[in-house]
Amino acid sequence: MSYQTIVNNATTIQINNKPISSATLSRSNRLKTALRGEAIYRFNVAVGRAFEWNATNRAMLQILQQKGRTVEEEITLSQTSGMSYIMGYAGTLDSTQLGDIDIASYTGATLTLDTSNVTGIDPADTLFDVGDYIQPANSRYTYEVTTPVFATDITLNEVDVPVHRNIYPASSDSGNNIVGAGINVANNCTFHVKCLSAPTHTLQPGKLFTFDGNFEFVEVIL
Repeated sequence: MSYQTIVNNATTIQINNKPISSATLSRSNRLKTALRGEAIYRFNVAVGRAFEWNATNRAMLQILQQKGRTVEEEITLSQTSGMSYIMGYAGTLDSTQLGDIDIASYTGATLTLDTSNVTGIDPADTLFDVGDYIQPANSRYTYEVTTPVFATDITLNEVDVPVHRNIYPASSDSGNNIVGAGINVANNCTFHVKCLSAPTHTLQPGKLFTFDGNFEFVEVIL
C-alpha cells in the first residue's frame, strides 16, 4: 500500500492524460503534427509534510525502495485528504441506479451502456457529465467522459458514452471481456501504476523525515 499512502498524503497532484504528440515547423512555416502514443495517466504527486520516524513509516520507505520502478500497484485518488472532489460524480443518478448499469458493447472511444435494469430515471437526469470517471468493473483501465450524457439520449435501453481514449480490448486488459460487466464510477475508479521516479528523503530533528521532491506515477498498459 505504499503508493496509496503517498497519494493519500499528497499536498498537490498534477494529472496528465494527454496523448503523446509531436509537432514540426517546416522551412516554409507549415506546421505538421502527429500522434505518437495513446493517452495514459501520469500523476506527479507532491507530499509537502513531515512524517514521523516510526515503525509504520520506516516500513513504507523500505517498500518504496523495494518496488522501485518495476512493481505495479493499484491506486485511487478518492482517499487523498481534502481532494475527494477530484473524482467526484457530476451526474444525477444515485448509487443504486449506477450499480444497475451494464456494458452492452464498445467501439473505439465509446462505451455503450445497457440501462434496461435501471429504475426511476427521470427525463431531466444527467447520466454522466464531462470529466466524470468511468471504469468497467472487471477492467484495469479508467476513462473520462468527454460529452454530457442525458437520460433523453437513451434509445431502446442503451446509451452511448464517449470517453477520452479508445477502449482497451481483452488482449490489453488481463484477458477480461468487459461486455456484460457493470461499471465503477467516480471515487470507485482505480489506476494501475508504477513509480517512474521517487525522491530521496531527509531526516530531521524530532524523529521526522520529509521527501526531497515529487513522486511520478505512470499508468501501466498491458
